[in-house]
Amino acid sequence: MTDAPLIPGALYGLRTWRPAADDAGGDRLTGAYDPTPWPDGGDWMHAACTAEGGHDPPDPECACGIHALHPSRRSARDVLASRREVAGVVEGAGAIQVHEEGFRAQRARPYALFVTPGRNARLVARLAERYDAELVEVEGPDGLLDWCRRRGLGLDQAVVDQLLGTDRAAARRVARRRRRRDALRVASALVVAGSLVGLGLAFVNGPHSPDGVYGRTGWVVPPRTTGCPPPAPTGVAQVPTTPSPDRC
Repeated sequence: MTDAPLIPGALYGLRTWRPAADDAGGDRLTGAYDPTPWPDGGDWMHAACTAEGGHDPPDPECACGIHALHPSRRSARDVLASRREVAGVVEGAGAIQVHEEGFRAQRARPYALFVTPGRNARLVARLAERYDAELVEVEGPDGLLDWCRRRGLGLDQAVVDQLLGTDRAAARRVARRRRRRDALRVASALVVAGSLVGLGLAFVNGPHSPDGVYGRTGWVVPPRTTGCPPPAPTGVAQVPTTPSPDRC
């Protein structure tokens, strides 16, 4: 059973949407991982759970609900990373389950949409107008975080720790860092193993040359019909060749 606290009020977090065309050829927002269109005009998107048992999202025993991330350097970088998605701030309301990195809400709606240099500013502007959301231009993750902090949007780490319990939150961060460290070790081991395999193949195959091959017994020079055979490297077998009429 989870011990995530339940927040009975509005909460703001970061998330992304995918832009899509509607039946009339206009632009609208859909979920980043779910093609369900979000209601426009400031209306609420209500969460639904397809799990067996029939419960109202967000259930503490389930992952249902509308997800968002607490504003942080890492989450700001993550939501701005994909060029195929639109990043923004979502307003969550109703029952809300708070977790270490974000929350799950019963209902939500776009509150602000971000546009960064090099992105399709006109598309984001059309979406912001349709969804009655604020259009915000930011240079990058730091600008996004600064905008959220100046407006008091989202929960900072200290508040999250207080809600979850300081000791429990610290233990979770240690476990998360350990998992990341283990993943890096595995990735490094795979890189080293791949390099060793490549070196082994290069050694077995030997240097590429039109004058011979590197076999299991060493360097072998094929016979020549004309001309002088190249000198065999010291200590390796020389395949007998037809004597040349010319002196070598």
